[in-house]
Amino acid sequence: MRPNKRNADGKRSELIAADWLFSQGCHVYMHVLEQGPIDLIALSPKGEILLFDVKTIARREDGSMISRTLGAKQRKLGVRLLYVDLLTYECHLYPHQFNASRYSAQQAANRRNGGEISPTISSLLHPVSSPTDQSSPEES
Repeated sequence: MRPNKRNADGKRSELIAADWLFSQGCHVYMHVLEQGPIDLIALSPKGEILLFDVKTIARREDGSMISRTLGAKQRKLGVRLLYVDLLTYECHLYPHQFNASRYSAQQAANRRNGGEISPTISSLLHPVSSPTDQSSPEES
């Protein structure tokens, strides 16, 4: 008996996402129970704890990607959706990031974030830190 394709694709997506996060310098922790609000926990290189619900990219008949939504409990916990494309092994926070078109990103920003471009997974894991003044005050 073969495993259910949907379950198998979901598990493959979780493994690909875990591998990708690991390659980005994260420590990655997976759940023990199959059902729950979180699929992966990542400790970023900067020490931030990130919670992910991994989703396999699904496409409509016209080829457009289907966006998923977080449940109320997931939103309260600060879980982020992490999309995985099983054909290309790409991982992104938002489906429109699979499309390199700037127009696609701007349209999604207008719909979801009041015009602000959505953060990428790389910017989440490797934020650019602002320069800090490390000089000590002179004593008088």
